[in-house]
Amino acid sequence: MNSESAATATSGRATLRTITGPIGELWCRDPVLSAVAAINAVLFGAFAVGTVLDPTVVNGEPAWLKPTKFAGSIALVCATLGWLGVHLPVDPDFRRRVSRIVGVGLLIEIVLIGGQAARGVGSHFNRATILDGAIGGIMGVTIVIVTVAIAALAVRARGNEFDVHPAFAAGILLGIGWFVVGAFEGAAMIAIQSRVVETTEPTVPVVGWQLVGDFRLAHFVGLHALQLLPLAGYLAAVGHRRGLVDYPRRVVYLVTTGYVAVLLVTAALGVAPALM
Repeated sequence: MNSESAATATSGRATLRTITGPIGELWCRDPVLSAVAAINAVLFGAFAVGTVLDPTVVNGEPAWLKPTKFAGSIALVCATLGWLGVHLPVDPDFRRRVSRIVGVGLLIEIVLIGGQAARGVGSHFNRATILDGAIGGIMGVTIVIVTVAIAALAVRARGNEFDVHPAFAAGILLGIGWFVVGAFEGAAMIAIQSRVVETTEPTVPVVGWQLVGDFRLAHFVGLHALQLLPLAGYLAAVGHRRGLVDYPRRVVYLVTTGYVAVLLVTAALGVAPALM
């Protein structure tokens, strides 16, 4: 690309950021992940309509409820990674390759989950037929590849110099790290071939997950470290710059410690009935 073309491209990106605000900024930071986030945001709305219009029930809940939750989760994960990825001190080509792996992998996941809902069968823990078992196997392998790719970003970035405040950098790395732990908790659920041990304990409002005997709550908590811990790091950095926080990284580590404690408690509650 010559200097004139580069200047034109830079000007175009600046114009896009100005016109569309955060959405344009996200697109400029990572077009692949922003596109996958947008696709899943649209699917989230479509699947949500399906939960209302389609009376089909799978495993005691509307058939389209699981695709709705996964589409929303995938949109959030892709948007977060796309936004934070530019701050990771890794080779840009490597980051783009990871974005493609994550984007394609998560598209495969939502297509398979939505396809199973359309068939009126479960997408997870379903080995009723050879086809169902094959779909479950593809989903399992795909999510492992995606998770390892995301972990590789943090490993490559660790020890390198970030272009952001140290507290924000710590929050980003810790957020990715505990997100990976949360993702592999999903693999643990698959390994034990069950997500719920039926109990009479209270459930979590809205989602209906059991507080005891249900690994999904721990899985949820782990995954959302990707949003909460970088946010804690960003706020600690802002507080430090404004003279409100003396030890910003300590704040990040304190928040992380509390978050991990919650994660461990939810994981313990998930497996408790199985151990009794």
